[in-house]
Amino acid sequence: MGSIEITRRQLFAAGAGTAGTLALASCTPFPAVTPVDGPWDCGIASGLHSPTAAVLWARFAPAALSTVDIGWEVASDPTFGSVVAAGTVTTGPDTDGCAKVLAEGLAEGTRHWYRFRVGDRSSPVGHTKTLPGSDEVPDVTRLAVGSCQEFSSGFYPAWRAVAAADLDAVLFLGDYIYESAGEVSPLWGVRDDPSEGAVDLATYRAKYRMYRTDPDLRAAHAAHAFCPVWDDHEVRDNYHRGTLVEDPARAAAAYRAWFEYQPVWPIDGTRIHRRLRFGRLADLSMLDTRQYRDPNPKRDLLVSTNAAPGSVVHAAGRTLMGVDQREWLFDGLGEAQSDGVTWKVLGQQVMLAPLRAIDLDDPVLGAGPDHAGVYFNVDQWDGYTAERDLLTGFLHDEAISNTAVLTGDIHSFWQASIHLDQEVAASPVVAQEFVCGSISSTAVGFLPDLADAFAGLTKGFSPAFRWVDWKRRGYGLLEMTPEDMHVEYRTVDPRSRFSPDRRTVTFDWPQGTHDVAVGF
Repeated sequence: MGSIEITRRQLFAAGAGTAGTLALASCTPFPAVTPVDGPWDCGIASGLHSPTAAVLWARFAPAALSTVDIGWEVASDPTFGSVVAAGTVTTGPDTDGCAKVLAEGLAEGTRHWYRFRVGDRSSPVGHTKTLPGSDEVPDVTRLAVGSCQEFSSGFYPAWRAVAAADLDAVLFLGDYIYESAGEVSPLWGVRDDPSEGAVDLATYRAKYRMYRTDPDLRAAHAAHAFCPVWDDHEVRDNYHRGTLVEDPARAAAAYRAWFEYQPVWPIDGTRIHRRLRFGRLADLSMLDTRQYRDPNPKRDLLVSTNAAPGSVVHAAGRTLMGVDQREWLFDGLGEAQSDGVTWKVLGQQVMLAPLRAIDLDDPVLGAGPDHAGVYFNVDQWDGYTAERDLLTGFLHDEAISNTAVLTGDIHSFWQASIHLDQEVAASPVVAQEFVCGSISSTAVGFLPDLADAFAGLTKGFSPAFRWVDWKRRGYGLLEMTPEDMHVEYRTVDPRSRFSPDRRTVTFDWPQGTHDVAVGF
């Protein structure tokens, strides 16, 4: 069989072309959100860092024009009657007025309140929580999981719900901004995005400022510590390590703006993969599946891989994570297992479970490379099957227990067991994957009948999925205890800022097993 290759954009455009006038009539765009007045125009934010430190962030708009000293303080109460840390940070045009602080000496596993001040101009008050101590075993840890929030595709009722929830932190798995020029599709657009495409530092910064005009996104940042990583749209669609060589100035600008506007403390250059521990309850590895990856075939959707050029996805040595990050991940998982940490959680961008529509490595069908088939999307781990085998083999051989993979990217909800050999249903299960939807970005959800058809079709791909939902948008809620993990998919209607969030499905997973129970 020859190579069959079309892009995701082509598929979705083809679907849009069949929508007709009914969809046009039902998707009238709403007005754009009014930008915030005042000096703290992008709100405030905090980031997870350690049991005794938190990253604090704010943007003071006048500092984009000239250098300003900003005072900050952290308290153990919301009235700031007991200030436990304070200081001054200088910011200016070099960081677009963004100020970032590593507030240290904080109590472990404790709620704190923080604020910034310039003269008599005080920022809103934010709330954050430090990580538990290394030997602590929390009774419960609650995380929200979000990704993919294209501005024009919808309002952010998901963030409105997250802001009101009782959480320990928020994991963001990428596509915080979309680099393309703003537009409102007549099919799925909801609000105006007047921005130009981001190609340099000024235009990437402008994207972050525009996204932060949303009051619900600002509220979620103010309410909880975030732990973010990027995906592709923070730079450009489907980028890879070759992009850094092809257009180094653009990549450098995109990375710089991300670090300026996200509440993360730099580690080493543009490295974002990092590990955080919730005591001995959970070990969290946040991965980068973009900047170190080998290039994909020219097209990425519905690719047959039994012959060139598609067969490159099965090449030995081909990497999604990069060798150094892979070794770092394996070392960390091994340490967590030996330290007796109950849950090992991977936060990452692209789906690990395969979406293989047709099996082409069966000898009956003729010779082909291991795992050959027709794959729905080789931009995800299906484009790097040898490295996926290394990961599943490591989890199996080292007996790494209770491994949960949290995923974003594809604007839909999925759940599946991850097997040692993904093509054999009887193969040992080594992990569970939860793909937690999108905050606002849509795939085929604007065409409900097509979305349902896609779900029915892809649910039967190998391996069998417990849950597939192409229609809805929203976020995931993850609750971990020493006994079990409970995951909920919460869905919203982004056409309304005030849409309530609804629980559509739950997954209960007793630790030490792979007996995942689905509930509603």
